[in-house]
Amino acid sequence: MDTDVDAAPAARSGRTTARVVALCLLVIVLDGFDMLVIALTAPAIAADWALPAPRLGPVFAVGIVGMIGGSVLIAPLGDRIGRARVLMLCCALFGVFAGLTALATGYSSLLALRFLTGLGLGGAVPNATALISEHASARQRPLLVSVGLVGFALGGMLCAALAVPLVPRFGWRSLYVVGGVLPLLLIPVLRRYLPDAASGRLAHGSAAPGGVRRLFAPPLGADTRRLWLGLFINMMVMFFLVNWVPYLAGRAGFSAQQGSLAALALNLGGVVGPLLLAAVCRYVDARRVIGSAFVLAALSLTAVGYATGSFAAYVMAAALAGFFVFGAQITLHALAAAAYPSALRATGIGWALGCGRVGSVLGPLIGSQLLHSGVPLAHYFTGFGAAVLLAAAATYTLSARVIGSD
Repeated sequence: MDTDVDAAPAARSGRTTARVVALCLLVIVLDGFDMLVIALTAPAIAADWALPAPRLGPVFAVGIVGMIGGSVLIAPLGDRIGRARVLMLCCALFGVFAGLTALATGYSSLLALRFLTGLGLGGAVPNATALISEHASARQRPLLVSVGLVGFALGGMLCAALAVPLVPRFGWRSLYVVGGVLPLLLIPVLRRYLPDAASGRLAHGSAAPGGVRRLFAPPLGADTRRLWLGLFINMMVMFFLVNWVPYLAGRAGFSAQQGSLAALALNLGGVVGPLLLAAVCRYVDARRVIGSAFVLAALSLTAVGYATGSFAAYVMAAALAGFFVFGAQITLHALAAAAYPSALRATGIGWALGCGRVGSVLGPLIGSQLLHSGVPLAHYFTGFGAAVLLAAAATYTLSARVIGSD
C-alpha cells in the first residue's frame, strides 16, 4: 500500500478528525434522508396519482441510476479538485432537486427529478468516505468510516420518523421540502469548517495517473473485482429492503403507519450494526467479521419473509436484517477505503459504489416484478438471502492488503 495513505493521518489532530467525521456524518444523514424519502412517500404518491404498484419500481430505480452516474462521474472529481468542494457541490445538487420534487406535477417530472437528485447523492458518499479515511489511522479507519456511514441509516430513521406526523397532516410533498432545505443550509457550514473547503486542496498530493485503469492493475485488480461483487450483491439486497419493506408490510397485513415503523426498525438496526461490527474489526480480521455478517444477513432476510403473522416479529426481523445487511455494507466501505492509495481513493470508492449501485437498481426492480408475479412474500426474502452468501464468499477471499496498516 502507498506510504502516503497512512502517514498523513498521524499528523492530523484529534479535533480536526472529529470535525471531519461529524460534518461528513451530517452530509450522509441528509443523503440517506433524500434516498429513503421516495420509499416512504410512494404509497401516498401512488394513491394521489392513481399509480399501480408496478410503476413504482422505475421510480425507485431511476434515483439509483442517477446515483450510479454520480458515483462514476462526479465522485472522481474529489481526486482532482478536492473532496470538500465536491461534497458542497453534491449537497447543492441533491438539495435543489429534492426540494423541486415537492413541485412535481406528474410521473415523468417525478422520474426526472429523482434522477437528478440521485446524481448529487451518488457523488457525496465516496468523497465523505475518502475524507474520513484520510483523517484516520488504519486501526481507527473501520470504526470512523462506519460512524460516518451510519448517517445513511440515521437519515432513513429521521425520514421515517418525520413521515409519521407530516405525511398524514401536510401530504407527501412536505417531506421533500425538508429534504431540500436541510442540505442547502449545510453548505455554508461545510465551507466554514471542513478542512480545505475554501481552497479545494487535496489532503495528499494530486490525482493518480491512469485513473480507472489502475483499479484493475496489480496489486489492486483482484481485490477490486471482489469488492465490486460484494457491493453489487449487498446493495441489491439493501435497496430492495429500503424501498420495499414499508410497502410489503401492507402485503403482510399491516397498516401504512406500521410500514413506517418497520422502516424505522430496519434503519435502527442499520445504525447499531455497523458500529458494533466496526468495533469488532479493531481486534478481529475485518474480512472474517464482514463475511460472517453476510452469512447472518442471509438468515435474517429469510426470517423477514416468514415473520408475517405478527407485527412484533416482522419488526424484529427487519431490525436484524438492517443490523447485518447495513452493517456488512458499511464496514465493507471501510475496506474499500483502505484498498486504494489516497490519490486514487475517491475514484476507487466511487467506481466500487457505482458497480454496487447497478445491483441496487436491480433490487427495487426485482421487487416490483416479484410483486406483479404474485410470488409468495417469503420467497422474496429467501432468494435475496441466498444471493448474500456469494457476497460472503467474495469478502472472505479479499487479500490481507485491504486491512491496511499504520
